[in-house]
Amino acid sequence: MRNQKVNSSKIIFLIIIFIIKFSRIAGLVPDRAGHESNNLSDEVFSLSLSSQFSISKPPYLDLSDTSARMKFGSEKGTAVLGGPGGANIYLIGGVQQNLTRLNEIDKNPNITSNQALMIEEINKTYNMTDQSIFLYQPYGNSWLNLLNQKGTLPTRRRSTSTVINQKGIIYIFGGRSQVDTGSPIFICYNDLYTFDTVLLSWNQINAVDAPSPRSHAAPVLLPNGKILYIGGVSQTQPGTDADLINMNEIPVFDTNSSTWSYKYANQSILVQPRIAHTATLMPNNNEIIIIGGNSHIQCKIWVTTFTPNKSICSNVPSISSGPSAGIGLGIIVGIISGIIVGSIILAAAIVVKASKIDTISFISSNFTPKNLIHHD
Repeated sequence: MRNQKVNSSKIIFLIIIFIIKFSRIAGLVPDRAGHESNNLSDEVFSLSLSSQFSISKPPYLDLSDTSARMKFGSEKGTAVLGGPGGANIYLIGGVQQNLTRLNEIDKNPNITSNQALMIEEINKTYNMTDQSIFLYQPYGNSWLNLLNQKGTLPTRRRSTSTVINQKGIIYIFGGRSQVDTGSPIFICYNDLYTFDTVLLSWNQINAVDAPSPRSHAAPVLLPNGKILYIGGVSQTQPGTDADLINMNEIPVFDTNSSTWSYKYANQSILVQPRIAHTATLMPNNNEIIIIGGNSHIQCKIWVTTFTPNKSICSNVPSISSGPSAGIGLGIIVGIISGIIVGSIILAAAIVVKASKIDTISFISSNFTPKNLIHHD
């Protein structure tokens, strides 16, 4: 490969395209130039589990031609199920786009014939609402406006860490604002808000020892009322790059006492810091399964299963490649210098004692490709 002759102009072209794509993923460049391929979606679907699931014909039901269609296109919000009756879906934050206005722009030749004007007008279709929360009623296939909300709402943001308890209280922690939410600079937050779905009231919790400003942390609500925030990225001050958070340091918010504390996982295995992972509490309330994620180093794919008292880790060579969900201009400089950062798919597990979380450890068990068997 070293001696292979290549066209230098093609290399430069590919690097430029790679940087542009990477910058848009990182949120450094607004990806709105070609609105036909970059619209947000206002669609709503349901997936029925009442019949046998077939991968060749999944039982999706498109509800978008009913009152279920959203009033705005939306992405990067967080949704929780609960509230009065336990059957409402609350969509918190995210990026919204006025698709009605977008269609008007698309049909106006005076705008579409001028690319600069078209881009300017398309940019205006984003974040045309001040709503921080949207309510969807699945059984009525309808969106409702939450009128007469009380208290101080959080600033517009996305990628928050959001959970809801059995009393219908939504806890919204952190998140970020940047170009796609209308902010001139990149800002991470470490404030914590609650929204009472019964009283329709907002409250900001000003507890001491809050974690550093962060986004993309995976939240897990334990039965004892404690919320764990795992992974994500953190920022030292507005306008600076965000850094991946050490997975071994886990902030814990106690909803009963409104206090912050910190737990540190036993580092029995190396767990790479990450964003875009999931964290799910098992029915036994003693395990949290953390799946996937994205980091900024070349790595192996980890897929984990669990034997509680036996820890075996097996690395399978990665089959994914390409740019990671980069954060920060420094990474792009690295790309220009010829260091291409690969995306990774990771999985790990954290074992948590729900009643007593003084002992936290990561474990990973054996995985082989034969585990990947599909059953209809």
